[in-house]
Amino acid sequence: RCISNGGGYNGYRLLDVGGKERSKSKKDLDAMLDQLNIQVENPVAVLDQEEAKKFLMGKGEQKYAFFMKATELERIDRSYASVSDNMKDLEETKDRVRATLVPAGENVRRLEREWREYQELEKLEESILEHKVHYAWSCVNTIQQSIDEETDTVTDLEKRKVKRLEELQKAQSDLNSGEDQESILQSQMETLTEEAEKAKATKEAIEQDIKTALLPVKKQQQALSSNKREMKTAKKSLASAVRTLKETRDQIIALAGNAESEEAKRTAKLEKFESELAECRSNLPAQKQTVQDLLSQYEDLEPHVDQAKSNTEAATKQFAAVSKRVRDLSAGSGNSLAVFGQKCVQMSQKVEQATSRRQFQGPVIGPIGAFIKLAPGYEELAKIAEKALGGGTLDRFIVTTDADRKLYMKIRKEIHCGNRDCGVFQMPPSAANSRYNVPPSPTEKAPTVASVLTVEHDLVFNCLVDNCRIDQLAVSKTKEESEIDLIEKNPTTNKESVKGGNITTVFFLPRGDFWKIKNGYRSMTSNERPNLKQTIGIDRSAAIEEAKQEAELLKSEVNTARSKEQQIKAESKSIKIKWNQSNKSMMSTVSRIKQLDEAIEDLKQEAEQQTDKVTIDTTDLEEDVNNAEQTISELTKIETEITASIDTAMPEIDSLKKKREEIMARNERVVADMNVVEGKMESFVRNAQQRQAAVEKKKKKLDLLEEALAKQKLVLQGNVDRKMDALEKARILTLKTRKEKERQNRRNSQEEKDGNDEGNIPIQFTTEELDAVEPIPTRKAPDFYKAKIERALKQIANEREKRQLAETDPEVALEKYQRAKRDLDAKFAQIDGIESNVNVLMTDVKERRRRWKQFRKHIGDLTNETFDEFLNKKGSSGEIEFNHKDGRLNLIVQKDNTNEMSQTKDVKALSGGERSFTTLSLLLALGEQLETPFRVMDEFDVFLDPVSRKVALDTMIKVAKDMEHRQFIFITPQDLSSLTSDPMLKIHKMKNPDRDVGEMAQQTLDFASPSSS
Repeated sequence: RCISNGGGYNGYRLLDVGGKERSKSKKDLDAMLDQLNIQVENPVAVLDQEEAKKFLMGKGEQKYAFFMKATELERIDRSYASVSDNMKDLEETKDRVRATLVPAGENVRRLEREWREYQELEKLEESILEHKVHYAWSCVNTIQQSIDEETDTVTDLEKRKVKRLEELQKAQSDLNSGEDQESILQSQMETLTEEAEKAKATKEAIEQDIKTALLPVKKQQQALSSNKREMKTAKKSLASAVRTLKETRDQIIALAGNAESEEAKRTAKLEKFESELAECRSNLPAQKQTVQDLLSQYEDLEPHVDQAKSNTEAATKQFAAVSKRVRDLSAGSGNSLAVFGQKCVQMSQKVEQATSRRQFQGPVIGPIGAFIKLAPGYEELAKIAEKALGGGTLDRFIVTTDADRKLYMKIRKEIHCGNRDCGVFQMPPSAANSRYNVPPSPTEKAPTVASVLTVEHDLVFNCLVDNCRIDQLAVSKTKEESEIDLIEKNPTTNKESVKGGNITTVFFLPRGDFWKIKNGYRSMTSNERPNLKQTIGIDRSAAIEEAKQEAELLKSEVNTARSKEQQIKAESKSIKIKWNQSNKSMMSTVSRIKQLDEAIEDLKQEAEQQTDKVTIDTTDLEEDVNNAEQTISELTKIETEITASIDTAMPEIDSLKKKREEIMARNERVVADMNVVEGKMESFVRNAQQRQAAVEKKKKKLDLLEEALAKQKLVLQGNVDRKMDALEKARILTLKTRKEKERQNRRNSQEEKDGNDEGNIPIQFTTEELDAVEPIPTRKAPDFYKAKIERALKQIANEREKRQLAETDPEVALEKYQRAKRDLDAKFAQIDGIESNVNVLMTDVKERRRRWKQFRKHIGDLTNETFDEFLNKKGSSGEIEFNHKDGRLNLIVQKDNTNEMSQTKDVKALSGGERSFTTLSLLLALGEQLETPFRVMDEFDVFLDPVSRKVALDTMIKVAKDMEHRQFIFITPQDLSSLTSDPMLKIHKMKNPDRDVGEMAQQTLDFASPSSS
């Protein structure tokens, strides 16, 4: 390998005998090393200092680890362990895949069963085809009868039309005779109307002039009102200024002469305030500590008070609900709905009234409990089934549209329902068509709620499935019984699951607890209210008695909770009162300290700033009085001016109003003349209207007759078109039926093979084929054949529902079955392949481990023999004791192979030279098992004492010379001057490094110097 620090190629190069490069690939180098058994990673082939220390000075466990690594047994063992782990992963994968195929297998069996059952339904479908053909031809015959009847009707209507036209022409000639008189009256009316319009325009112009003239007057009036408000304000200001001036002057008189004894009074007050201030400040710390202690006690009790209050409220609410239920049941007056609450009775009546008035768009069903009964044999599970449904379910109603829900909530509000009374579920309208198909209970001892309850209405049943999941909730008498009947355990993964795969939660008696399984692990939840109640399947008297017993228990709980709450509240209140008193006393002290500080400061300032004479200036106050009087004078002047302006403008306005009154009088006279002419016209119009009414009546009759004739023709044409369409459909249906029968016959006679059908029935037929179809006579009306078809379809649907068939097309069902079976078989084939591979690998690993143990024993035996041979060369003998179970390697050495008394198991009891020779013998014995041509030992003797080092080196050189088939390379920093080179022993000594040459020379650092960093 070439390593260059000046650039160029760094890597591996393989050269031949002539020095020519053959390869640069490390892969080729590894292959050559494997071929020559040169193991550079093996500590026996290349022994470095660290491995030498572990081997020469290590314990039995370290020697055993060295033995396993040197013989490659450790690497092989790890490879086998890795294969075993992979096999476990494959087993887990196989089990997971197999578990996922259980539903697929059930699906394949279900599809096969459906396909088999479809074959049994073909006979019923054949009869439907015959009925459909007869129904089609019956429709054609019925339409033809309608066409014949409508043709007669059209002929009759055309005759009546001719007669009505003659009557209309006669009535129009009578109407034209009175048109001249009508023209005269119309001309008079137009003249009077024109005069009235002119008078109206003149009146509007005058009113506009009046409005224009009034605008400045209104503005003056607004200004007058504003001036009066300002006058009122000015008078108030004047009165206030006069009063303030008088009070100030009285104060000046009172302050004339009492400043004689003020100084003595201030000194006495100052001494008293300072003494009281010192006492308050000394008492304040103790008061603060008392307040803090009481506050801590109060805060510690506060959570307990809240919890006690919450407990009392919860118990009170439960007691109120049960008491209300007792009252509702007692006031039910024999109504069976009272067992679900008195509001249910009122709500049911309101819903019936709204339904009778057709206010609801869809069905409104409720309460739900009225449609539920217990199935025979499940009376013991009534309470637990009701618990599984959840609270607030039995008194609910069901709607199917948003409008119905809105109306229902309005009715609910009108009868003052509480938050928990008469709730509502909304279902889609399609849910009222048919009942859902739910799977049966997996076991009889732990049935589903859907099996325990008998629901009479399909919409109620579907609602409970969607909202309460009654097909996924199971109930049982005991927890143990439910676990035995429903739980399945996977022996491989040790995980649990529920039989059938549809059950999510299982409730059990006597407390109403439940358990569920999620991700293969089971969890149980306890019921916080173990007193289960029963509403389903009991009469009203029993429900009242049960509710009374529950109310008594809750009443006792309420009393206990209230007693505890009052006790803890009393304690909290006592502490709070003490705290308030202490806090009040402390705040009073703080306030008093502040007051005393301010009073002392005021006394000191008063003493410093006191003057012999006090003067008060009243100039500003007198100026305020003068200003107020001047303002009143100005406002009075403005009011006089505005009043004069208004009086000047009023004569013009009065003149305009008079003109408006004259025009209004003239208009009244014109209106009277118009009324006279209008009376004459009304008299004429009444006669004309009668004639016109006669004409219009004739026209209307003629129009109606023409419309009826046109409609009848359209109906006739529509029936003709319908007949053609029905005839074409009947012929197509007849041809399809014939083709279908022919195909069924070919299939029954096995003329067609599986999957080799000649094709479906053609969608379109040629005109020649349709015309060749002869009409089929029918004796019954279409409804007769339609009823037969519906009965047959219903029978097939019942069979499908009874057999739980999901697909409608048997060919699609067959295709689904074949596709599902192919997929399932392919997955099982993959699982079988994985299982076969795992079994083969398991057998192979077991065999390889057995052979590995044989190899380990064989290598140990050979190593033991070789170890003894090396010791025999020095007149000693030895044995290697392998403890494979504990991973330990011990040496037994007999110094004199002729004296058994010299045997020892403690290598430390040997001398340094003997111990070194023994250890090296073990090392050489291990190396003999590798068959590697090279042995490299890098400073293996640095951990030995000088005597042992010399003995070890001499021994290694002697052994190396004896083993001519091996090449040994020893690297050591020790002095080898005692050794002499010969043809078998070559000594290569490295050149000493140059020191103190140039800047890059090697230097020795003085770490003891204080200046070194």
